[in-house]
Amino acid sequence: MPLTPHTFPSAPVLPYDAAFRSQLRTGDLLLCSGRGVFSELIQQATDSLWSHVALIVRLDELDRVMLFESLETYGVRTVPLSRYLQDEDPQGHPYPGGLVVVRHRTLARECSPQALRRMLQFAVDQFGRAYNRQEIVRIAARLLAGALHPGRRELKAPGQREYLCSEYVAACLAQAGVPLMQGTRGYVTPADFADPGLTELIGVLKPLL
Repeated sequence: MPLTPHTFPSAPVLPYDAAFRSQLRTGDLLLCSGRGVFSELIQQATDSLWSHVALIVRLDELDRVMLFESLETYGVRTVPLSRYLQDEDPQGHPYPGGLVVVRHRTLARECSPQALRRMLQFAVDQFGRAYNRQEIVRIAARLLAGALHPGRRELKAPGQREYLCSEYVAACLAQAGVPLMQGTRGYVTPADFADPGLTELIGVLKPLL
C-alpha cells in the first residue's frame, strides 16, 4: 500500500539497523502519526493521519543521523533519529505512534550540493526559535480555524520567527529550490508530505529494543 495522507502504509516494518541507516540521505523526511493531545489536534484539524514531520540530516563525519525539527514543547532543535526509536520522552519510551521515512521526489532528482548547503545553513540558523504557551494556543487556533474554514488563506508571514513542524521543513526545502507547499488550507501540514505524487516511501520503522 502506498503512503497517503489518510492511511498508514502496510509495508513491512524495518529495524533501524546499519542496512536501513545506510539508505538514508540528507533531505529525507521522518513522518509521524502520534497519539498525544497535540498530535490528535493536528490530525483532526487537518483531517489526516499525520501529526509531525522532521528533516533527516546525515553527519557521516560523526557517524550520526540527525533530525532537524520544530516541536511545540521545544521549538526548533536537532536530535538523533535513534532517539525517536528508543527514548523519545523523559521516561525513556519510544515515540508513541507510527514512524515512516519518505523521500521528496524533486529534491532527490534535482538538488545540487550547493542547494543542499543552502538548505542546511538555513535549517541550522533557525535553531532555538522557541515556542511559548501563548504561541501553542495561537497555532492550535489557526489549525482549528483551517479545519472549520477550509477556504481561508493562513499563509506564514515573511520574517515570522515561529514554525509549525511542517512550516519549518517546507521552508528548509524551499532553500534547496523545492517550492513551498501550501496545501488545500493555505498553509503546510504534515499530511502534505505524505502525498505520493511528491514523496516516495523508503521504510516503516519499528522501535529499538
